[in-house]
Amino acid sequence: MSKTHLAPILPTLLAVLLLAGCHARVTGQSMGTTYTIEAECPHGIPAARVEQVLDRVNRLMSTYDPDSELSEFNRHPVGEAMAVSPETVEVVAAARRVAEQTAGAFDPTVAPLVALWGFGADAADHPPAEVERRAAVETVDYRRVEHRTAPPTLRKLAPVTLDLSAIAKGYAVDRLAEVLDESGCHAYLVELGGEIRATGTAPGGGAWRIGVDAPTGTGLVSTIVLASGGLATSGDYRQYREQHGVRLSHVVDPRTGHPIRHDLASVTVVHEQAMYADAYATALLVMGEDEGRRFAEDNGLAALFIVRRGQEFEVVDSSPMREYLR
Repeated sequence: MSKTHLAPILPTLLAVLLLAGCHARVTGQSMGTTYTIEAECPHGIPAARVEQVLDRVNRLMSTYDPDSELSEFNRHPVGEAMAVSPETVEVVAAARRVAEQTAGAFDPTVAPLVALWGFGADAADHPPAEVERRAAVETVDYRRVEHRTAPPTLRKLAPVTLDLSAIAKGYAVDRLAEVLDESGCHAYLVELGGEIRATGTAPGGGAWRIGVDAPTGTGLVSTIVLASGGLATSGDYRQYREQHGVRLSHVVDPRTGHPIRHDLASVTVVHEQAMYADAYATALLVMGEDEGRRFAEDNGLAALFIVRRGQEFEVVDSSPMREYLR
């Protein structure tokens, strides 16, 4: 793996490097964040259809909406199958696949632990006692949710809370890409809360250039060239709280029940689908540098790791990521 040492910077954010051109642009807010679409379409960007897709994903999978399909499932009795949308089953199936592959580093039932540490829709207002943490760990297990596609149903095998927030935005980005494809768009870049899907030629020519940017404005950590596919970043800096002078990340390891406290600051993953890039970025961040790098290499994942080294940061990439770096 190649390495680059950097001067001290704040953990990275994604910035799209857009050149001047005739591409249409729409922006808005959805799913608790913002979105931007840059596209070249014969009849313009189908803005109304874009809003419909985002509204539907939010109605199905939001943990903040008590009337969403996901919230209804979380209230549903154990052992009783519940009819759900094909979209929800598709995302749950993908989440299950990543959870199995990562041996639970990614787990869509981690919500009770996240809430216990003061994050998410049901955030507690004080840090948990050890007995509370241990009890919450016992409620987290992706294998407790059974899904079927025909007909689309979900069933809890034991008490569990399903949360798709670490994969749903990526899924929404993939659905927006489908809308643009169906509308005959020749090139586009879709960004929703940092999750990205791109194809075709960027304004000014060439592939889309995605900058992994230092939020201090001191420059880019790296530039990823994306001709086609999805991209997502997960970082331990985006949400956190202080406890007795210790910074607690909103990213909780489902296997231990503790917020992550290693030196890995962020992970960026490139994958054919933004949904999987979203989930894998979270899983690799939970794993930490050594385990995450091994997993990326063993599974052919294009991943970029930003690692704290004292007062500096080091950029480490997996072998498959190198074809995207410039």
